[in-house]
Amino acid sequence: MFVAAHCLPAQNASAELFGGYSYTKANPLVLLPKQNMHGWVGSAAAYANRWIGAGLEVAGQFGTLPPPSGVTAPNLTFKEYSYMAGPQFRFIKTDRVQVAGKLLLGGVFGQVNLDAQTNAAAAAQLSAAGYTGFNQTKFAMLVAVPVDVGVTKLIGIRVEPGLYLTDFSKTKQSNFRLSVGPVFRFGGK
Repeated sequence: MFVAAHCLPAQNASAELFGGYSYTKANPLVLLPKQNMHGWVGSAAAYANRWIGAGLEVAGQFGTLPPPSGVTAPNLTFKEYSYMAGPQFRFIKTDRVQVAGKLLLGGVFGQVNLDAQTNAAAAAQLSAAGYTGFNQTKFAMLVAVPVDVGVTKLIGIRVEPGLYLTDFSKTKQSNFRLSVGPVFRFGGK
């Protein structure tokens, strides 16, 4: 793939693939403190012209939630898988740097699990403190600013800060998200 991609001119990239590490400060159990989540992100985008395009993204975030003080129980594990699509608008495009804004809408699947070793008494204490297991699929939105710095004409490094919105348990949640990784550009003139 990389040998074939090297033959494509990418000065006015009409398509791009991105994949990398993602950090989010979130918690599907909305009444509890937000926790650090680490995971992956993959996206693809196509541009109709030099400035306007559309993209889609799939991401997975994973974390652990320590039990409240006074409760002896293993950590709860939680994860979120999001899938979103929407418009992208480039507002800076030079040979070395590209900056865009994107608004992606879609869904997110969130899951919180009690550890299998949690006994009944600890599970009751966790539940009374608001630490419960659940599975929900809800609305998600991402407003982000991908900043790409070119390494070559075809490969760049992306840093993408964003505002990641979810709607678990009928409660709106605004979360910070940062993604970093390589971006591969294809097509163009």
